[in-house]
Amino acid sequence: MRILIINPASLDETGRPQKHRKAYMPPLILGILSSLTPKHHTVHCVNDIVEHVDYSVPYDLVAISAMTCQAGRAYQIGDAFRERDVRVVIGGIHASIMPEEAKLHADAVAIGEADNLWERILDDCEHNALKDFYREDAFPDLDRLIVPRWDGIQWSNYPKRPGKKYPIICLYTSRGCPMGCSFCSVTKYFGSSFRTRPVDHVLREIDALDANDYFFIDDNIIFNADYSRELFAAVEKRNIHWMGQFSTRVLKNPDLIGRAARSGCYDAFIGMESINRDSLAGVKKSFNRTEEYEELFRRLMENGIMPTVSVILGFDEDDACQFRLTLEFLRKNGIFYAIFFILTPAPGTALYDAMSREGRIAHRNWSLYNGTNVVFRPKHFTEGELRDGYWKVFQEFYSMKNIPFHLAYSLRVRHNRMSAFADNLVFQFYFRSMVNRRVHPYSCFGKRVN
Repeated sequence: MRILIINPASLDETGRPQKHRKAYMPPLILGILSSLTPKHHTVHCVNDIVEHVDYSVPYDLVAISAMTCQAGRAYQIGDAFRERDVRVVIGGIHASIMPEEAKLHADAVAIGEADNLWERILDDCEHNALKDFYREDAFPDLDRLIVPRWDGIQWSNYPKRPGKKYPIICLYTSRGCPMGCSFCSVTKYFGSSFRTRPVDHVLREIDALDANDYFFIDDNIIFNADYSRELFAAVEKRNIHWMGQFSTRVLKNPDLIGRAARSGCYDAFIGMESINRDSLAGVKKSFNRTEEYEELFRRLMENGIMPTVSVILGFDEDDACQFRLTLEFLRKNGIFYAIFFILTPAPGTALYDAMSREGRIAHRNWSLYNGTNVVFRPKHFTEGELRDGYWKVFQEFYSMKNIPFHLAYSLRVRHNRMSAFADNLVFQFYFRSMVNRRVHPYSCFGKRVN
């Protein structure tokens, strides 16, 4: 069969797909589904953010994987191909949470992780026997070796460091999260058990491409301390550079910070979310201890790892003072990279269910569920006050007044001072240009092209 695998863009306020010159990283789902496809099929991959979908090609099957903010575009693409009598299957987190909705725009819906479903879907498609829904009763174990195929990726669509052959490559070492924060859909989709890949499989994936820069997309790469120690020791021998997502709970095993640094970690994405203890408690994230933030940031920078701090604004316990207090806290602690989001009650989360019961969901235009729009009725703000306050905080953090401080703070990252300073110099001004246009810096790389 001739198969097309698509990572969809998001739609803008006019219903047009948001196309960009570059995307940060090639989507991992394209490489994984390509690897899971038996060799007798022909596979073509499209990252809709930076490439165009050709509806004239006579594909036998189109597979689309979408997060909630991509769902509107996924449905748009699915409808267009079905009008041309091409079979469509939609999967990913949004379709898994809302399969009946997704089925309106697809011949089949894949519910949950694709590892054990994809070949079954292809076999049924070959025999003209597609089922409406495909679901696994249990979460797949991760002992099966899956090495993503990247041969269908257009590397020129992704930025890379000078002298490097490849851009930053995504890979995972674990799935699942037992923490159950009420605003997060990870536990719903990947389960509450923490599953790990054999370290040897991770190394084989690294060796297969031989890239130098990686993003470990695990939601919490340090959750299982023993596994992390084994992983970091093995990765250290590969001489790579990587970034990953760390829980604040790493201070329970502070040796992991030094081990991560020696293995090549240069950037830790920290889900701080808030400095308001009541806000953290309100979304079941009290395991974040605000009194430990300062020590965490200091230890990371002392080991040559720069903290990228995630902040969410708009919790029910927040008021207008939270904007100013957050900026003051970040400056006091020498944070030079911070990424801000508006609280977003994504479908499938406990937060969404609670707000639905309270009649507080203001919009169900899924394209707005990207962390930069107010899609619910806040308790202590109007929707406009929260939206404008959010962008004001983002813009203030990356203002010309603050950028010199950020450049100075980057020199505190020991062992990597000049590298951190050089990267910071470029990205500070890039982030500033993006947020001044009210475009989230993580949504793309560069200006729109449509």
